[in-house]
Amino acid sequence: MQVTCEFYATIRDAVGRKRVTRTVETGATVRDLLRVLGEEYDGVGPLVFDADERIRPNVNVLVNDEPIRSLDGPETELSDGDILMVAPSVAGG
Repeated sequence: MQVTCEFYATIRDAVGRKRVTRTVETGATVRDLLRVLGEEYDGVGPLVFDADERIRPNVNVLVNDEPIRSLDGPETELSDGDILMVAPSVAGG
């Protein structure tokens, strides 16, 4: 299955690109793909995961424009053609 990943702000800086496409196995979850990306790109893991391997609360993760918080969280299963968006929360004034 092919999943397109889009990155924003500091996470995009760590990846070095706005968008990448990855092949994932059937049954792969958001957490699985984020772990792979964290291993592939230095700096992504610490930006996305806390010390307990939970997705940081200041990181927004969406699948097909739907926040994973309203789906099955990090255990949301991915499907062929999905778009995974990962971005830190925006703050400031």
